[in-house]
Amino acid sequence: MLSLTPEEILGESKGRELQVIAFRLNSELLSIPIQKVVEITANRPITPVPKSERFVVGVINLRGKIVPVIDLKTYMGIGEFGDEVLKENRIVIVETVKGQVGISVDSIAGSIKFFEKSLNPEPVTSIGIDTDYIKGIVKLDSDVLIVLDIDAVFGRENGKAK
Repeated sequence: MLSLTPEEILGESKGRELQVIAFRLNSELLSIPIQKVVEITANRPITPVPKSERFVVGVINLRGKIVPVIDLKTYMGIGEFGDEVLKENRIVIVETVKGQVGISVDSIAGSIKFFEKSLNPEPVTSIGIDTDYIKGIVKLDSDVLIVLDIDAVFGRENGKAK
C-alpha cells in the first residue's frame, strides 16, 4: 500500500509550479520563464551599432562579455523604441537559442508564480504578438499575463521587424 504525505497529495492536486519574470511592453504584461533569465539590469550604457537591424538598440558590456540589446517591441512588430530606451533602459538578459541577448522592456513587474494548470493555451491576437511567440496566458486578479516562448521569439531569422 502506497502512503502519501499531505504535502505530496496537495502538490499533486495543484500541479507543477512555474515562475516567470514579468515586464511591460506598451500596456501589456508579458513574461519569460525564470530559467531563461540570466539577470535584470538597468541604466547600463548601451553602445549603438551602426548599420544594424532597426530592432538592435546596441550592445552592452556584461562583465567583459559583449551582449546585443534588442528592442523587443520592434523585434516582435508591436511598436518602435524611442530615445528613452537609451536613456532609461531596463534590460532583461536572457539565454536564447542564439546565446545571451538583452531585451529592452518598458518596466519590470517582478517575479510571478503560478501553477502550470493555470496556463491557458488560447492565442492572444488582439495585441499583435505572433501567436507562435506565446506559450500561453494566465489570468491574474487584475491583468492577463502573456508567457512568451523566448526560444520561438529568437529562433526565427531576424524576427518580424525586418
